Amino acid sequence: MAYRASVRDDIEPDALSAVEIEPFRLKSVEPAEFSALEEQVMALARTDSLGSIEAPGRVERLFTRLFGLNKEQRALADPRLEALRRAFVVARHRHHLPDVQTGELREAGFSIGQIRVIELRAIAL
Repeated sequence: MAYRASVRDDIEPDALSAVEIEPFRLKSVEPAEFSALEEQVMALARTDSLGSIEAPGRVERLFTRLFGLNKEQRALADPRLEALRRAFVVARHRHHLPDVQTGELREAGFSIGQIRVIELRAIAL
């Protein structure tokens, strides 16, 4: 049985069209920079549990009313920072960033490069 090369050697590199080459090019990604406040939110989100991004349950609401706790105000006041915190917590616990959080970050104004850095920082912990 003869070996057949799966790569076409008879084509010159100059003869390839741009359509054949384009998928293999690495697209440049802008540098991901964060403000000091965003860095602080990511640092604080390292200690948050997955329960911190969920709505409080019945028992927790009961204890909040009975003892006057103010646990219902878990979310950050700034929606952009809250989206960052939620995405960081989910990525840290699930070891990937789901599409829902990626969409929230895009809607909050984060770039693709920043989203990838957020995911990598969260997973690296």
